[in-house]
Amino acid sequence: MPIEINSEIKELSQSEFSEVSYRVMAEIFRQRRELGRLFSENVYRQALKATLNNIETEVEIKVSLHGFCKSYFIDIVASSGALFELKAVESLHQRHRKQLLHYLFLTGLKHGKLVNVRPEIVEHEFINTSLTNAARRAFSIQDSEWTASQGFGPPEKALMIEIVADWGIGLERTLYEEALFHFLGIGENSTSNVDVILDGQIITSQPTALCSPGTALKITAFEDNTAVYESALTQFLSKTSLGTIQ
Repeated sequence: MPIEINSEIKELSQSEFSEVSYRVMAEIFRQRRELGRLFSENVYRQALKATLNNIETEVEIKVSLHGFCKSYFIDIVASSGALFELKAVESLHQRHRKQLLHYLFLTGLKHGKLVNVRPEIVEHEFINTSLTNAARRAFSIQDSEWTASQGFGPPEKALMIEIVADWGIGLERTLYEEALFHFLGIGENSTSNVDVILDGQIITSQPTALCSPGTALKITAFEDNTAVYESALTQFLSKTSLGTIQ
C-alpha cells in the first residue's frame, strides 16, 4: 500500500466529530488554565494523552512509492477518527491549515481541528473537506504547452504523472517534489549554484535543483494566476545563467 497508517482509523460523521471535539477542547481549555501558554506542543499533547481516554498521539502515516518513503505524524487522533493538530505559535497561518488538510487527505477522513495554545486566548478552527480519495485521483492533464528537454522528457513526465495518480492531488507540494527529486537523483547535496546577474554583473549565486545543465526543475502547486507566475519565472530566468525551467 502506498499510504499506510499505523493505527485503526474510521470515518466519523459530523455529529460524532463534534461530540468528540467538544470533549477534547474542554480538556484543552482546562489544561491551558492549569499550565499556562508557554509550554511546547509536546507538553500539551502528552497532557491530553494522560487525561483522556481513546487518545493516540503522534500517529504515523507512511507514504511510499517504488522505494521512496516519507513519514508524517499526526499530533492527536481521538476516538479513532478525529484529527487534532496542536500548535504553540504566535498565530495560526495558512500553512498550518494546509498541513491538517494534508493529513485528512492521507487518512481519507473528512474532519479535523487545528488548535493553537500559545495566544492569550486559545485559537481553534475546524478544517473539513468533502473531497474523497477517488476524486483526488480523477485529475486531468494539461500539457499542450509542455516541451521536453534534456533531463526531463517523456519518461520523467510519466513518472510525475504516476506519483500524482498514486497519491492523488492536493497533498503538500514538498511531498511530490521530494519524491520526484528522489527518483531523478536530485538530493540536497546535488543542487547547483546558479549565477544571479544584475546590471550585467554576477552579484551572487543561488542553489537550484537542475534536471540538466542550464535547466532548472521546479514543482509548483496553485489553482490560478498561472500567467502571473509565468511572468515571475521569466523574470527569474532573465537574471540568472539558466536557459530553461521545467
